[in-house]
Amino acid sequence: MLVDKKEEWYIYEEQAAAAAKAPLKNKSVHTNCLLRVKCLITVMLVALFAGYFTVQSEAIIRSGYTLVQTKGELAKVERENEALRLDIARLKAPQRIQKIAINEMGMIVPKNMYSISSTSTPNTGVTPQNEKTVAGQLADYLKGGKAEKPAHN
Repeated sequence: MLVDKKEEWYIYEEQAAAAAKAPLKNKSVHTNCLLRVKCLITVMLVALFAGYFTVQSEAIIRSGYTLVQTKGELAKVERENEALRLDIARLKAPQRIQKIAINEMGMIVPKNMYSISSTSTPNTGVTPQNEKTVAGQLADYLKGGKAEKPAHN
């Protein structure tokens, strides 16, 4: 009898141990499942961040290529602009205009040139009282005075 009780005790201990292991086994499965979900979420977040930074880097690189291309176009336009400025300067040259006027339009260079100045003697800066300039005579006429023929001595 004592042996039977001892056997029953062993069987009871084994059942109790099995019962204790069963919840641990279920608990470890549950823990493994949670760990796997956490790992999956972590991997997905890392992949998401890597994708974001890749797209951002691609946008920066594309902007750099566009900038280089735009600078090249700017340099080309500046060269064309400089060439056009040189062309304008060449076309504005007085020698060229004079040559076209003489050869194509039949104009001639005058032998004598006349000009009107406000003073008759530019060196002294003083005009004689009896001699009026054309501009002075015109001003007198417009003011209401008489226009007279200048007296020559």
